[in-house]
Amino acid sequence: MLRLLGLTLMACLGAGCFQDSTQQHSTFLPLNYQSTFQAVRSCRLNVQHANQYQLVLANAIAADSYTSGTYPLPAGSVVVAEEHGNDPSCNSLLGYYLMAKEKPGYASTAGDWHWQELDSNQRVSQDGRLTTCSSCHAQPPCTDYLCSPP
Repeated sequence: MLRLLGLTLMACLGAGCFQDSTQQHSTFLPLNYQSTFQAVRSCRLNVQHANQYQLVLANAIAADSYTSGTYPLPAGSVVVAEEHGNDPSCNSLLGYYLMAKEKPGYASTAGDWHWQELDSNQRVSQDGRLTTCSSCHAQPPCTDYLCSPP
């Protein structure tokens, strides 16, 4: 019986039956986001994010408003900053910072933004009404908690 359990466990591990202990993928960022999101800001240095190079993309709901500077962005907007460390070509993905605009009332004192930090595999490491994010993004020159113009 123990041998059978061991063989079953080995087969399951090999087939990927178990998830790791890291939180699951973001519900706001599709795994194929590069084919459905639009780049709204080119790769450039972001001093406020520890001198990391970032490429910013947005979903279809957010893209036009973001690029035209029409704020606030509507509910359903998702803006994601790819973090690329000290790589000015933005080819060395290290992780993501994500903002998702929820329905009014989600976080009225923070523009109704839902914040996430993701690792390079798009697994969530921080999630929700993150005051570490919203407190900085509330400062000028940010508009609607978005701090980097296109």
